[in-house]
Order: sequence, then C-alpha cells, then structure tokens
Amino acid sequence: MDDGLGEDAAGANDSLASGLADELSRRLTNSDPVPPPPQAENGEPLKPPPRILCEERHDGTTDDADLRAVDHGLVSKWRQKEKLKTLHVALVLCLNIGVDPPDVIKISPCARLECWVDPMSAQPAKALEHIGKNLQAQYERLQSRGKYKMHLDPTVEDVKKLCLSCRRNAKNERVLFHYNGHGVPRPTANGEIWVFNSRYTQYIPLSIYELQSWLGTPSIYVLDCSAAGLIINAIRQLMDQRSNDALRGMAGMYAGGSGGAPDHLKEIIVLGACGAAEQLPQNPDLPADVFTACLTTPIKVALRWFCSRSLMRHDGLTKDLIDRIPGKQTDRKTPLGELNWIFTAITDTIAWNVLPRPLFQKLFRSDLLVASLFRNFLLAERIMTAAGCTPVSYPRLPPTHQHPMWQAWDLAAEMCLVQLPTLSSDQQAEFTPSTFFSEQLTAFELWLAHGSRDKKPPEQLPIVLQVLLSQVHRLRALVLLGRFLDMGPWAVELALSVGIFPYVLKLLQTTSSDLRSTLVFIWAKVLALDRSCQADLVKDSGHLYFIRYLDSVDGHIDLYSRAQAAFVLSVICDGHPKGQALCAHSQLLAVLLRWLRSLAPVNITYGPPGHPLLLRWLCLCIGKLCEDIPEFSLHAIREGAADILVQLLTSPLPEIRAAAIFGLACLIHSCPDPNDPSHPAHAAGHLHHGGGPGGPGNPLTPLPDHPVLTLTPSEDRLPAERLIAGAVTQVVYDPAVLVRAELAVLFARFVRGHGAAVREAMAVQQRRLEEAVAQARAAAGLSGDDGGSGYRPRSSPGHAQEGTPSAPPGGKGAGGGAAPQDGAGAAPAQQQQQQQQVLYSKIAEAITMLALDPAPKVARYGRDVLRIAQYELSFAATGGAYGAANGSLSPRRGDTTVGSFAAKLKPRSWRSSFTIAGLPNLSRISTDPHDPHHAGSASSSYNPSTSVPGAPAVGGASSGPPAAMMRRMPAAGGSGGAAASAATSTSASPPSPGRDVALAYSRHPYTLRTVNDPQLMGPGAGGSSVGGLSDYEQTHHGGHHSYADTRAHGGSGLAGAMLSGGQDAALAGGALPVGQPPVPVPRSLIYGLSCEYFSRPMLEPQSSAWRESDGAKLCPWTAPVDPERKARRRAMMEVATTISKAMRAPKLREQLHSIESGPEPVSALTFHPYHQVLVSADVRGMLKAHTYPDNKLLNHFHVTNGAPQAESRTSLPSRVVFLRHINEADGPLLMAGSADGAVRVWRSYLNQGEHRMATALQAVSIHLVPTLSFPTVYNWSPSACHLFASGGKQPDFIYVWDLLREHCHSVLPLNGATLGAGAGLPGGVVPPGVAWPAGSVSGGPGAPGGTGAGVEQLLLSVLDPNLLVPVCTDGTIRIFDLRAPAAPRMVLQPLGRSALAGTVLEPGGRQGMVVVAGEKGEMRWIDLRGGTGGTAAAVTASEEAHGGGVGALMDSAHTYKTVQAHTKGGVCALAGHTLAPLLATGTTSQVVKIWTDDGDVVGTLRPGNSSNLLAPHKVGPITAMAFHPYQPVLAAAGIDHCTVYELYDPSATDRAAAAQRAERTSSAF
Repeated sequence: MDDGLGEDAAGANDSLASGLADELSRRLTNSDPVPPPPQAENGEPLKPPPRILCEERHDGTTDDADLRAVDHGLVSKWRQKEKLKTLHVALVLCLNIGVDPPDVIKISPCARLECWVDPMSAQPAKALEHIGKNLQAQYERLQSRGKYKMHLDPTVEDVKKLCLSCRRNAKNERVLFHYNGHGVPRPTANGEIWVFNSRYTQYIPLSIYELQSWLGTPSIYVLDCSAAGLIINAIRQLMDQRSNDALRGMAGMYAGGSGGAPDHLKEIIVLGACGAAEQLPQNPDLPADVFTACLTTPIKVALRWFCSRSLMRHDGLTKDLIDRIPGKQTDRKTPLGELNWIFTAITDTIAWNVLPRPLFQKLFRSDLLVASLFRNFLLAERIMTAAGCTPVSYPRLPPTHQHPMWQAWDLAAEMCLVQLPTLSSDQQAEFTPSTFFSEQLTAFELWLAHGSRDKKPPEQLPIVLQVLLSQVHRLRALVLLGRFLDMGPWAVELALSVGIFPYVLKLLQTTSSDLRSTLVFIWAKVLALDRSCQADLVKDSGHLYFIRYLDSVDGHIDLYSRAQAAFVLSVICDGHPKGQALCAHSQLLAVLLRWLRSLAPVNITYGPPGHPLLLRWLCLCIGKLCEDIPEFSLHAIREGAADILVQLLTSPLPEIRAAAIFGLACLIHSCPDPNDPSHPAHAAGHLHHGGGPGGPGNPLTPLPDHPVLTLTPSEDRLPAERLIAGAVTQVVYDPAVLVRAELAVLFARFVRGHGAAVREAMAVQQRRLEEAVAQARAAAGLSGDDGGSGYRPRSSPGHAQEGTPSAPPGGKGAGGGAAPQDGAGAAPAQQQQQQQQVLYSKIAEAITMLALDPAPKVARYGRDVLRIAQYELSFAATGGAYGAANGSLSPRRGDTTVGSFAAKLKPRSWRSSFTIAGLPNLSRISTDPHDPHHAGSASSSYNPSTSVPGAPAVGGASSGPPAAMMRRMPAAGGSGGAAASAATSTSASPPSPGRDVALAYSRHPYTLRTVNDPQLMGPGAGGSSVGGLSDYEQTHHGGHHSYADTRAHGGSGLAGAMLSGGQDAALAGGALPVGQPPVPVPRSLIYGLSCEYFSRPMLEPQSSAWRESDGAKLCPWTAPVDPERKARRRAMMEVATTISKAMRAPKLREQLHSIESGPEPVSALTFHPYHQVLVSADVRGMLKAHTYPDNKLLNHFHVTNGAPQAESRTSLPSRVVFLRHINEADGPLLMAGSADGAVRVWRSYLNQGEHRMATALQAVSIHLVPTLSFPTVYNWSPSACHLFASGGKQPDFIYVWDLLREHCHSVLPLNGATLGAGAGLPGGVVPPGVAWPAGSVSGGPGAPGGTGAGVEQLLLSVLDPNLLVPVCTDGTIRIFDLRAPAAPRMVLQPLGRSALAGTVLEPGGRQGMVVVAGEKGEMRWIDLRGGTGGTAAAVTASEEAHGGGVGALMDSAHTYKTVQAHTKGGVCALAGHTLAPLLATGTTSQVVKIWTDDGDVVGTLRPGNSSNLLAPHKVGPITAMAFHPYQPVLAAAGIDHCTVYELYDPSATDRAAAAQRAERTSSAF
C-alpha cells in the first residue's frame, strides 16, 4: 500500500472526481425494499387492486428455511486459516568459478553473468563474494525483513548446519532454500544434488531426503540448475509416501512432519529452472542464471528480453539505457515504478485466471515473498520457454507463457521504453503515464454491462485491485467494484479471493469525501457475506469511519447509504463484545438516537427514499449494540431508546415494527436470574456471552474504559425489563407473522432472566385453566337435561378476570383497575408487588397466546418460550360426544358481557412512573355476572350431544345470552349449520326452528403442564396420541412438511380440538430431560432477513433481474406475474362479468353438478375466479378443491397446518366460516377465516402437496381461558385490501385490517360510541398499527353504549367501497360510511326483533338495495334511499325503549316489496350475486330457490326430485351457499354433498357483445 491513501486527490482530477461522483450517485440509486403502493393522481389506489402478500417475509409455514443464516457456502473460504511468513532464507551457491562441471559443454559465446556480475571480471574468490552479495540484495528487494544466511561453494556439513540453523530460528515459519548449481554436475536420477568436499577436489552428492530432514517443513526450494525436474520428482515421491504413511498413522517417523501437525506445516514448494531432461539455456543475450534473474530482478530481465526481440533495438535503445530507467520500483509515479506496478497487475491477473482459487490463495496471497517469486516465475516461464527450456514447479502450474495479457505487458513496456531517449537527454521532459489501467477499467466496465454469474469471471478483477492504489483512477475503480460486488455473494467471494480486503480496509483511513458512499456500500457487501471481518475492522478502528459517516451532516448523503453504514455497525457489534464496547465508547448510541428521533414519526407511511430502510437498521443497530451486555442496555433505556422503540410499534410497516421489537428484545438481558434456582447451568457459562463486560461471569463489573456505564444490573435492570415486556404485550395481535415471531424472541429473553416470576404467573394461569377444563369435562358428562347444575358458579376462579391472578372471584371493576380489591390499604411495597404480579400475568397470557398462534412459525417460537419457562401446552379431553365438535361449535357462554381490550399504546414516556393503568393491557375485563338480561335457559331443546365436548349445561341460576342472540349462533355439526356464502353478500343462517345454538369457544379446553411433571417424564409420555396430537406428528416429528410441527404446539390456530381419549395428557415430546441444557432462545427472523437484503443485488438493473431469476427460485411467490397470463385472466373475468351484467331473464340449466363433500358438513364455499373449481371447507377445517364439471379432487388439506386428509383427523379442528380469493389476476391466494377469529392465507392450494401458508393473523380478540364467545364474521374489500372482522371477546367492534401494509387500519365501534379518551381520535378510528380499542369500552348491555349483541354478517358495497353494513344478532342492520365511521348513518330493523336468516346488499348491482330474509320464509326488498336514515342516537333509543325505537327506525327506509319465499319456513341461507340479477334461498329441508332481484322465481330444487338429476343424499339443512363472483353459477352445500347450479340467459351473450363494442367505441373517442 502506498503512503498517499490518506491524501486528497490532486487538483487536476477534481473535474473527473466530480463526474464520477455523479456517476456513483446514479449507480447507487437502489430501490426501497418496501415500495409504496401505486397511487392515482387523486391519491386513491389504482385499479386493479395491488398484489399483496407476495414479499419474502410472507411465509407462515414452519420448515428448515426459517433457520437459514446469511451463509451462502462462501464465507471465509477466501481467508487463509494460517498465513505463513518466509523470513529465513538460506542461499547456497555452488559455482566453483573457473572450473566447468564435467557434464556441461559450453558454447561460444555463451551466457556468463551470475547475478548480473561477470565471474571473469575479478579473482574467483572476490567474484564469488560479489555474486553472493548481489543475490542477497536482490532477495532483500523482495523481502526486506528477511534473515539471510549464505554459504558459497559449501560442503555437506556446511549445508547441514545452515539448514538446521534456519529451521531452529524459523520455528514453524517457512524457510527458503536457494540452490545455484551452475558449477557442479546436474542432479542424479535418485534426487541428489552436488556440493564439494573440503578441498574442492570432489563433488559430493547430497540426497534431497537428507536436505528435507534438515530443513523441515514448511519450506520452499529454488533450484537454479540443469535437470531440476529430477529433484521435483524426488520431492513429489517423498510427499506421496508421506501421505500414504499418514493414512497408516506413521507420519511421525519423518522429521519436521509430525502426524498431528496441520497441513500447512507439512507443505513443500519447489521452483525449478528446467525439466528433468533439460539443460539451462546458454543464450548470450541472457544471463547465465536467467532463472534467478527472472525471480529476483524481473523488470530488468523482461525489458532486456523485450528489447532484444523488438525493432526498438535499432533506434538507439541499448542495455545501458534500460539499466538507467529513472525512478524507483516503490514509486508508481516514475517510469520504473509504473512498470513494476503494471507487471504486478498483469502477473496477478494471469495467475488468477488460470489457477484454481485455492492454489492462487496459497501461492499468491498467503506470503509476500512466495507471491513475488511466483509472479516472477510466470515471467521466467515465458522467457525460458522461448529459449527452449521449461521451468517446473511443485505444485505444478499450468502453462502461461502464451496468455493474452503478456501482449498488454509488451505494449506497456514499449510505451515506457519509447520515452527513455527523451527522458535521458532532456531533464525537463515529463513522463507520460501509461493508459494501461484506464483501458483495463474500460474492459471491466464492458464486462459489467454484459457479464453474469454464468459467464466467465472478469479477467480484469486483479487489475482493479491494483488500480485502488492510484489516486487518479481510484474513484472509478471503486464505483465499478461496487457494481461488481452488487451482482451477488459469488462476486463478493471472487473479489475477496483476489485479495481486495486489505485494500478496502486501508482505504478507511482516507479523508476523501467522494469515496465515502462507495466505500460504505462495498463494506456492506463484504460484511453481508462474511461477518468475521468485524474483527479486522475493530482492530484498525474502522468502526469510527462508519460512525462519523452516519453522523455526518452532509446533505448529499442519502438515507440508503446511511442505512448501509448502520448495517455495517450492527455487524461489527453482532456477537462481538469488543466491537460493542468500542462502538459504545465512540458514542454510537447517541448517534443512533438522534437519527431515530428525527425519523420516528410513525404517521409517515412512506417518507423519503430509504426512510424505512434506515429506520429499520437504526433499530437493529441499537439491538446489536446492547445485546447481552446489561450495562449498555440499561444505559440505552435511560437515554430514551426504549421510549422511541415503543413509539415505532405503531408504524404501518411490519419490518419497522419487527425491528423495533428486536431492539427492545436486545435491551432485555437473557442471562438467567442469579436468584432463580431452576437455572443452575448459567453459572457454568453455557450462554454465549463470551465473558465480556457485563457477562454472566462477572455481572457487576463495570466496563473498564467506559466510566459512564458503571451500573449495577441486578438493581436497575429488572424493573426496566418489566416495563419493556409490559409495553409490548399488545403486539401479540399484530397481523404480521414476522412481528409476532420477534415478540416471541423478546419473551424468550425475558423469561430467561425473569424465570421465577414468570413461572409463578404461569402456575396461577395453570390453575385457572385446569379449573375451566374440569368444569367443562363435568358438564360434558351430564345428561341432556338443560336444568343440570354443571355450569360453573360465578365464584369460580375460572370465571375470574384474565391476567389477574391475585384478584378475587369478583374481578376488577369496569374501570379496569390494576390492583386487587384490598390493594388500597396495603403498603407501597405490597402494592408494587401486586402490580408486578398483574404484569407478569399479562406477560404469561401473551406467551400462551403466541404458543397458540394461527401461524405455525410463530406457534413454534411460542412453544419454545413456554419450554424456557418449563411449561408445555396440553390439550385436555373433556369426555362426552365428539361427533362434530370443533373450535367454533361449543356451548353457550355463561354471560353476554365481554371485556374490553387493552388500552391503546401511548407514545408518552413510561419510564418515570410505573402504574398498571399506564400499561397496555391485553385482557382488561369488565364483567357483570348478575346481568338482568341473561335468561336462565334460552331453550328447553338444547342437547349437549350436538355441541362441543365440554359444554356446560345451562342451569336456571346461570346467566346466559338473550334468546334472540342465541337463535343466531351457528348450529353444531349437521343438525342445522350456518350457511356462509363466499360471495360479497355472505349469509349466516340460523339452525332449524326450535333449536338453540351455542356460542363459540375461543379455545378448546387446554392446560399447562410443567416439563418435570411425572406424566411428562414417565415412560409412556410419548407412546400414544395425547394432547390433541396426531400419530403422524409423533412419528414424523421434526419433518420438513409444512404441517409437521403445527399440531405439536397447538398450532391449530385458536380452534378447539377433538380428542380420542378421555384422560388428561401432556404434549408429546415436550419434556425436558434432567441434565440437558435449557432450551435456547429462538433465532430472530427480522435480523437475518434484513441482512440478506444487502447480500443481494441492490442496484438497477441487477436488482430487477435478480428478483426475476434467483429471487423467484428462492421464494417463488415473489416472482413477477407473466403479463400475458395476467391479461388472459383479466379477459376471462371481464367476459364473465359482462355476460352476468347483461342477464335479464335467467334460466336454470337442467344439468347439475353434484360433488361429494365427505362426512363432515360444509361450512363455507367459494368459486375460483376463472377456473371451474369449487373450494369448500367443512366444520373441522378441511379445505377441498374440486372441479365441478367432472368432480375431480385437485387438493385437500387442513386449514390450520396443511396436513393432508389422511393425517387431518387428529388435527385440531377449526370451523372455517369465510373463504375468499385475493390477488385474483395474479394467481389467487385462498383466504380462510375461522369462527375463532384466525385468518389464514394459502398459496398454491390447487396443486397437491405444494400448498403453503402465506400468512396468518388473529382478526379479533379472544378469551385466553376457554370461554364462550361470539363466532367471527368477515368480509373482504379487494379495492382497498381491507379485511373486516367482528366477533370474539369484543363483538361490539369491527376491526379493519389493511393487508397491503399489514396493520390494523381502524377499529369501528358498532354501537356508535367513540373509543373513549384513551383513543384520542374522533370516531373511534385508531392510528395505523394500533390494533385494539382502549380499555374504557363498556362491557355489558347495561353500560352506556353497550348493545349485548354481536355481528352475524358483514356486508360491503361493490358499487361504493365506503359503504359497510353490519347485520347484528338483534335483527338490526347498521349502515356505516367508512369516511366518517364515528356512528352508523342509518339503523334498520326490517323484521323487528325477529332474527334474520340472511341479508344481501345490492343484488345484481342495484345501488341502495337490501334484501333480507327471515327464518319464517319472509323476504323483503328495502331501498336505503327511501328515507333520511336513523342516526346513532336512534340506536341508543331503540335499546332503551324497544318498541318506539324500532318503529322509528323502520320509518327511515322504504320497504317496497315483500315476498313469502317459503311457506313452511325454515329459511337458513340467503345469497345474492353481485353482478347478475340473482338471489338464492335455502331451507333446513334442503330446498333451494333461485330468484331474480325483482322477486321472481327462476327455479326450485328439492331433494329427491329426479327431474333435477340429483343423486340420493341425506336430507338436511343447507349449510353453505355461494354465488360465483363473476359467472351466473350457484353452489349450495348439504350435509354430505355440494351441488352446483348453472344459469343462463339466451340473449345475454348478444347484449354483452354489444356492450363491449360500445365500450370500445367510447374508449376510442
């Protein structure tokens, strides 16, 4: 490296630097990893809707790919494990001047010069001494720090002493042995060289084996003698014999080659002047020791040889003039220095292009002297081959004398030599530099424009390395190098293997501002491949360069480049305590916090380019800076880092939220609590804290060089960590799988450090769960008498508030107070302890929620957290009948009052004062067990055998939901299931008349078991299918299938379970054997995913090309859709849409398609948008895709885990009530919503065995303890990418999920009341990212604003995307304008307090039209435009005075038509087509009627009617009904089959064609 690396570029190059800086800025314009959605000019999303859930993170399936690190199989291959130095050199010259050896016949004239000295120019002794000094001087120019020892014309004893001395001094380093045998005979065939006796009267042979035994290994031999190949053959035999002996364990018999020595200590390198049958050349134009001259004085030999073959020798260019070339070899601005520089670049290039990479690393990058010798050896091969002699080597090198790069050397030499006469005659003449490097950079740039990984690597890469030494071309070389490194990890590995690392490390010492962005980019690429470079950066204080760059106020530095600097700093701190300490000492935390405070406003969805990337890496860098060092963590908390990170949890971007959780997780120290006796292994140092500052070995020792951080973690750390964990408990409902997985990692670290307190909270939760399960089992074992007393009493602990283990059975008040009832008179210490108990209870609930997450990936992480806490999930059987049980069919709940959610996360500081009221609360419940609206028994016909096992009997003393609400709940099994339409006007239907239906369990009865439970540790713990696990999971545990680990951790989502036994059992395979180390903390996903971003192409056009090729192979769902295929799909849907809209007189085709659906009743249906495929879901959660023309089963799998049907019988059931296709034109994804609020999206679901879960979320809140609650209803808005959901624990709210950005868009209060002061926003709309309403929402009908009713149907207008119509269980229809959702704009009760069988909004595209159907068969057509509309005040009036309020609401709309659809009643389903004028009704007796939107009957289909070609099936209710979204096709599901009805209009096709022609004509004009 030169001394000018730290200097600024010369003034003459300012214009060039400026131009290249512009080029750099243009080249480094990389795309944001989270691009904003397409926007129209008016700010609304463009049509068609954007493609969603197609990022790499959208993979909720658990497999080994989740654990992949940023390791491409290339890391550290470029770095030599042990670099040997050659500092000891033995020079042996056997010249015997004046006496020619007997086997040499010299020609006349012949070569005479030895080390550029004529032996005959002086006395033999003086000439020999002069030659020896010259040889040593020539070697010293290659290695100035070497220790040289010489023997001239030695004896055997002299050689022995010389070799032993060198080996003794060199120890394990390499020794060079140079042998000149020009005065002795050629070597023998046995591998012997010749020396002299003491009187120089005889030649004495010296075996190479003896020489090797003296010299030892590692060693290098330079043999300048004739027939040197004989020596190489002997050494090769020696090495082969040693290898064979090593295999037999006999390598120790050789000196210097002990069997236990590493390979690099056994290596021997040999350079020979000629082959075994060749003699040295005697050309008088070359020196006699031409081989030695090429190795030690290459420029002089090369120029002389070139001059002798060039026409320039006739132009006055003499050898004396060549010997007087001005300059020094170390000064690249002089002619001699530039020639040496070009020669080094060319020989490196030749070697790099012809040698295998490991051999190139060994010979050209491990040792300075060896690399110089082998570079010059290439020149010797070229010159001596032309003289009829071929140099040889061990290891053998391929021939290089005809490489095309030699022509570039000839040109450079000629351009230099042609200036010599002028430079020698005119002292004022200036040397004109060569254009060699500029031309090679141009060639490299051309390769970048057309090269790729599949093509030959660029030949110029070693030259680019050399150009970095030049200030003139440095910026251009760095820009081109950055472009090359951006091509992928393979390019970075090539650059590192060629030796770029020390150069870019040295460049960090420069002060040139125009190099900074490119250097940061290059270092980001290097560290993305090999994290081990962090040690080199810290050693040379390279971290200061990046801290200064990140903190720079230069406005020309874009946010992308600052994000790259943050990434580099995070890698420096990653698992490197010394790097963390140095970065902390350099005030990195202050720099990060300053940037976070300037970028943290979360209302910026998409800020300046690079804003999300920088914000993410600032969070990640804070985490890595503080990870596993409690002093740093506590210092960061006190500086406000946790406050800012908590604010970022409301960001609309999931990557930023996940990064914020990661940063908060790293602020929690994962060292086990010293007071926790359950973690004895932590004292042994099994954690990987490395004994660094603040490590477990010495937790109270302050950082020696950081006086600011002299803190005591045991006193201050635990309260701060409790605050952090309490602030993130609400994130358990985040819609992004990535964020919830990071939350699990945070809780894992928290449990590791707070084990005792968390286990105590888990024990309380375990007792509550066991009591709830015991009561459910007892109730399930009763007879069918509804008056039984098996219902749990109000004072049961199982009825206590969730998350309040110390609260009495009465629970907290409506205000959500934190302390128990006796906390007012307790001492402050006792109050604080009670607050901590409540906090730990919340955390325990959140951990359990993660273990039961609908995404298998998150659920696996949650299970690991439970195991760290020494607990496991156990799905307990409750006995009783299990015929059609599933998670959504369960007994009536005990009360209608439901608790409120946690308070909205407040951005204010929570460090200064700690009160439980200020903590986000997952389950703040306000209950009133004495609700007067709860009747004793809703119906006398209730039969526990038709509901989920564990159903408590409804006694007269217990509270129950209103009868009207009970009638609206879905029925069990096939006895009257709900008909959930997949069309926009989804219809939820009642059971058969006279039967009351249970509300939905939010959980199947489950318990927690400690891992040291005897039931777990017993020999039979894993021998049978227990805990709700399938035999498949127990026999294939740890497999690669997408469903392999789902059931093992309760990954059924939030569904109930059907078990085969009647006894409690723990989770199979979950025990932690005694003596094994604790479960490790799960690996973060966001950090690895973010690091991979820098290992991939970031610049255009490589970035786009990578996404289409390698990116599509890595994650096929991210591949762009073929535009032609997308256009064909759109054309198919548009044609079907046009025909449906043109229908006027629809008719029913005679041919029907009947599909066998299996033994379980179908609960939801949907049609594929453009294929003739019907997708159905049964009450157990089995998804099936059939082609309805030929009844072919394409695929079938369980919705919770992807298990095929053969293994699905023992999967935890989840009743699917909603099916919808998203991304229709881009390759549809199947969205499945369950009654428990779990939503899962599957891709490739039509291909057998290729289905994969894209994402999963919990759309509504649920009760942690198995509790009866409302089933969830859904609807989907494709234009806005919004998912609407309502139900669960908070049925009086509608949650609006933005799946494009993956956050909760808003929460709409159903009753029109605002969310309270905690929300701080009018209309109850929460800011983006905040998922839940404040805890001030009333919990019961008696409270202000409470309705006691849930939503049974959510309708969305196709014509007006801002129109939302929830249909409630009390018979009301509420019309919301999403632009002003503070209160419903209109409230209707079309049938009074009577239940609605179904509702259709805008059938056939008729704006303002609503069709409702009652259970008794009445259908009404209502025009919403017919009145002024009721307001939210009318809603309250209707609830306070039912009679007057209902009448007032009915007057606000116009009912212009009423039809008695079914005279016998029993209507259980109503569906409508959004485009065609079609309606359909279904009854409990399996009668289907198809209507026009005007109320005319199109056709009636009855079971057993042979004219309808229906095959004989069981007669039962219509359980699901759906229209095709575009075509006039209807599907209706019975108990064991589905029927597809096709309709047509003979004149619709002609009208559709005319409409298309008119549209084309209007568009042309």
